[in-house]
Amino acid sequence: MGKSKDRLGEIGGYWLTQRAGSTACYRTWFDPRSRQTKRTSLGTSDFEAAKLALAAWVTRHGRMDGQRAGAVMLETVLVRFYEQHARYLASAEPARHALAKWSDHFAGALVSEVTTERQRRFVDELRGKGLSDGYIRRTLAVGQAALNRAHREGEITSVPRISLGLAPEADPRERLATLAEIRALFAATTEPHQQMYLMTSIGTVARPSAILELTAFQVDCDARLIRLNPAGRAQNKKRRPTVPICDALLPWLRGLPAGPVIQYKGRALAGTRMMFDHLTGRAAREIRREAARLAVTHLRAGRRAEAWGAIADGKRRSAAIREITAYTIRHTVAAEMRKRGVPVWEVAGFLGHSSGYKTTERYAKFGPDHLAGAARAIDAYFADLGVAGLRLTGVLRASSVPGGDNR
Repeated sequence: MGKSKDRLGEIGGYWLTQRAGSTACYRTWFDPRSRQTKRTSLGTSDFEAAKLALAAWVTRHGRMDGQRAGAVMLETVLVRFYEQHARYLASAEPARHALAKWSDHFAGALVSEVTTERQRRFVDELRGKGLSDGYIRRTLAVGQAALNRAHREGEITSVPRISLGLAPEADPRERLATLAEIRALFAATTEPHQQMYLMTSIGTVARPSAILELTAFQVDCDARLIRLNPAGRAQNKKRRPTVPICDALLPWLRGLPAGPVIQYKGRALAGTRMMFDHLTGRAAREIRREAARLAVTHLRAGRRAEAWGAIADGKRRSAAIREITAYTIRHTVAAEMRKRGVPVWEVAGFLGHSSGYKTTERYAKFGPDHLAGAARAIDAYFADLGVAGLRLTGVLRASSVPGGDNR
C-alpha cells in the first residue's frame, strides 16, 4: 500500500485518509488477522462528503461491542438491524416501513430513552394516523427484534423491554379461498411453474418457503413420500414434515429433473409474491370482464338494477381475489381437511405442527397409513376443483374447469 497522508478523522476504529499525491478519500483500518493496514475508496474527493460516507458505513457495518444503552443512538441499532439482517428476509419491505416509523418518532433518541411512556406516545401517534392495532403491534415487534438482536450480538449490554401489550393482538384473520377462486388462479396461469406451484402447495399444504426450497431429491415417488425437510437442515419451530404424495399430485412429480421442483428457466424462485400478484391480477381482470359481459346482457334486456348489481359483484370478487397469497392456500386446504373429517392430530401432522410425541412422529412416516386420511381429503378437494387432470406442459384455460360451485 502506498503511503497515506495523516489521518483526517476517525470513527469506530476506521480512519478517513488520503493517499500522497491524490485527493481521493479512503476508509482505512488495521486488519489484525493479516496484521496489515487496509483501505478502500469512499468514492469521493470531497472531505465533508467523505466524512458522512465513513460515518454511514461504520453505522451499518462497523464493529460494536458492549456499549451502554445510554451511549448508543437508537437509529444506529435500527440501521444495523436492517442492513445486517432484515434486508435479506422475505419481509424486508414491511420491516423497512416499520423501522422508518420508529426512526421518525424516536429521532435523536438514545436506546435508553425508549421508555414505556415514550412507547405509549409512539402507539398513540400511530393510532392517530388511523393505523390498526394489529399493524401497530407488528411495528412494535420489528423494533423489539432490532433491539434484541443488538443485545444478543453483544453490541449493547442491555435494552429496554418493548411493551407489545400497548397494541392488543387482533383475532387472526380467517381468509380462506373458495373453490371458484382457486379455479380462477389455475385459469390465470401462463407458465408451467405456476401450475406446479399451485398443485404442490395444495398437495403438500406446506409453507411457501418449504415448497420453493423443495428439490427432486426430496421426492420419492416409489415410496410416495415427500421429505419437506432436506438433509442437513435442522428442524425448528416451523417444522417440515414428511408427507404422503396424494394421487392427484403423483403424476406431476414423476420424472422430475434434478434441482428445484418449482423452477423458472432452470432456476429456483426467490419468492411467491410476484407470482401471486400475476395470478390474482389476471384472475381479477377476468372476473371484471365477466361481470361487464353479464351487465351488458342485463342492460339489453332492460334490467338496469341487475346490471349495476353485476358490476358491483364483479368489483367485490375481483378485490377479494387480490387478497389471496401463498399462505391462503395452506390455510384453505387445512380447513378443507377438517371439513372432510380428518382428525385434528392428522391435520397437525400434515402442517408440521408437533403432536407432542416425538418418537412416534419419527417413525410414523414409514407406516403404510401415514397421514392417509389427510391425503384422501386432498384428493377429494382436487376432484372438487376439477384440475387433477391438467398436464404440466399445457396452460389451463378458463373453459377447462367447471364453474358454478363457489364454496
